Amino acid sequence: MISIRNLTYAYPEAHTPALQDISLEIHDGECVLIVGPTGSGKTTLLYTLNGLIPHVLGGRTDGEITINGLSPGKLPVREISRFAGTVFQDPESQIFMLKVADEVAFGCENLMMPADEIMRRSDRALAEMGMLHLRDAETFTLSGGQKQRLVISSVYAMGPDIFLFDEPTTDIDATGRKEFLEIVKGLKDDGKTVIIVEHQYEEFSQLADRVVVLERGKINGRVAHNTEDDAAPRRRQRPPELAVHLRLEGVRFEYKKGDPVLEDIDIEIRKNELVAVVGDNGSGKSTLLKIMAGLLRPASGEVRILGKTNPKMDDLVGQVGFLFQNPDEQLFTNSVEEEILFGPKQTGRTIDIERYLRLCGLESMRDRHPQTLSRGQRQLLAVVSVLALEPQILILDEPTTGLDRKSWSDLMDLLSALTEQGVTVVFATHNIMAGRYADRYIHLDRKHSGKGQKK
Repeated sequence: MISIRNLTYAYPEAHTPALQDISLEIHDGECVLIVGPTGSGKTTLLYTLNGLIPHVLGGRTDGEITINGLSPGKLPVREISRFAGTVFQDPESQIFMLKVADEVAFGCENLMMPADEIMRRSDRALAEMGMLHLRDAETFTLSGGQKQRLVISSVYAMGPDIFLFDEPTTDIDATGRKEFLEIVKGLKDDGKTVIIVEHQYEEFSQLADRVVVLERGKINGRVAHNTEDDAAPRRRQRPPELAVHLRLEGVRFEYKKGDPVLEDIDIEIRKNELVAVVGDNGSGKSTLLKIMAGLLRPASGEVRILGKTNPKMDDLVGQVGFLFQNPDEQLFTNSVEEEILFGPKQTGRTIDIERYLRLCGLESMRDRHPQTLSRGQRQLLAVVSVLALEPQILILDEPTTGLDRKSWSDLMDLLSALTEQGVTVVFATHNIMAGRYADRYIHLDRKHSGKGQKK
């Protein structure tokens, strides 16, 4: 059993506790869903259970936590991993090996399991997550969603009694989410204890035995049920036929010669459009966006960006803004305020910093180091840092990742408003509701063809 009594925790140098007077008991075999707004303390609570707090992150802790009578704060993290496995928000931070099969086996090897047992567990885990066909693939070639499933497979193979999932379906498509729900059901049937931190709690509500709501670091005790109509985006008229900002003709791209990720891509996107790129994990969405931003050059075909043919990245500085799927790939400085100012300073521009702090809701955290923020807060900071460049074209890879319903809805409202000001916005998403803000869709499938579809 997991017992938490009067837990209060503050990060190093933080003035306000991230968790305040938390008391909670979770019984063996329970599936507990922890929900709450971005920055409410959900991930922090998980870190107190897996030992990262206090062993790695430090800070000030009061109260008591025990797991089966043992205190995580008094055990080495490696010992905790024997009975509690964690899947973090960012899959990149949990991948160490070059080959998929080696990655899944890595944890089992560290637990000194026999070789034949490691192979059996690894193959079963990969099969459960629909990844068996990729067992010999190199991990750096996987899409974001595939990396997420790989990490889940790695923890699954180790077979702990307690599973801690921090927004595990963030980068997984609809098929992957369905598969993950089946995994959770199987874990419950096996008597495992499952704790899931999620924004998309409706999907898990029928599986969960209990839902715990966190708000500003405290257990609220209520669940706010948003209906689809509550979150429905405001429809807008499609823009008139304005100048073409992006055109791809006959584009083909391959990371490995003879194995195209994209081929025969013909796309035209006009000024002021808000376009969603959708498709399953591994269909090439991130690759397509990087080509549109000038970060990758196609093997063949023509790319025209703002009138420039097959431009280099340097030709587009300040004109095209790009948000990576993982916000940590573009957070460089030591404070929130410095991060927002970084881009404009490089291009010799001045901005109204207060406006951008308000946009991301981080006014009170302007001096905080970005890596001390929650995943959702880091995502908002990365988005606003790109917006501060005031680009003509804004390209975002999964911009709603890690955001609660209100935060992603506010973000999509902002992107929609930007198009009214003349900005062209292209974004990839698995979020069906966020996709409904778009003027049209570009659908990619594993046959590598992309076509624009009107709503």
